[in-house]
Amino acid sequence: MITGWLLPIFVVLTLLAAWMARRIPNPPREVEPFRRIPRQVGRALEAGQPLHLALGSGGLIDRDAALTLSGGRILERLVGEAGEIFPFVTVADPVALLYARRALQDAALRHGASISPDQVWWAGASPMAYAAGLTLLLGTQPVVANILSGRFREEAVLAGELSQRYGAHSVFSMPDPGGAAALWPFDPRLAVGEEAFAVPSSGETPGRLSALLLTHDLIRWLLIALLVLGALGLALH
Repeated sequence: MITGWLLPIFVVLTLLAAWMARRIPNPPREVEPFRRIPRQVGRALEAGQPLHLALGSGGLIDRDAALTLSGGRILERLVGEAGEIFPFVTVADPVALLYARRALQDAALRHGASISPDQVWWAGASPMAYAAGLTLLLGTQPVVANILSGRFREEAVLAGELSQRYGAHSVFSMPDPGGAAALWPFDPRLAVGEEAFAVPSSGETPGRLSALLLTHDLIRWLLIALLVLGALGLALH
C-alpha cells in the first residue's frame, strides 16, 4: 500500500527535480586543460600544422570505453573547429581506430576534402608499445600541440619528454595517478581523475551539462529517500 503511493510521488518529484535543475544557475568549473584547447586550435590554424591527439592504450569495448569516448569528444571538437587542418590521432584499439577514422572522414566530407591514410595511427596494443609508437610519431611528424587524453600510465613520460624537446605544447587528461604523476613535471595543470571526463562539447547547449548533473544528484537522493521510506513501511507492517 505504502509502496504504491510512493511510486507516483517519486515520479512527480523526479520531474520536479528535472524542472528545477534547468532553472538553478550552476555553471560547471572550467577545467584548465580543456580551456586551452581552442587556443591550440588557433595556433594550428596560424601555423598550418596539425594537432596530435593520443587516445591512450584503452579501447571502446573494455573497461576504459568511457575514458576513450571522452577523448573522442575532444576529437569531435578538434575536427569541428580546426577547419581543414585535421589532427593526427594515435590509438591502441582497432575499434577506436575505426571510430577516429570515421570522425575524420565525416569532417573531411563537410569540407570537401580528404584525409591521408596515415591520419590515424595504430601505435601498439600494449601500453609500452603504444608509448613507443607515440615517440615515433612525435619524432617524425611536426605538430603544434600534443594532446593526451585517455588511459596512460608511467610510460607516458616518453611522449611528454619528446613533446617538450620538439617544442610542441602539451595538454594532458587522464584518471590514472601513475600517468598523472609522470606527466606532472611537464604540465602541473593537467586534468586528473574525474576531471578527465569533463570534456565540453563545442555544440553543447549552455547549462545543459549542469542541469543533467544536478538532476542526477537530485534523483539519487530521491531514490535513497524512496528506499528508506519503503523499508520503514515494511518494518511497520
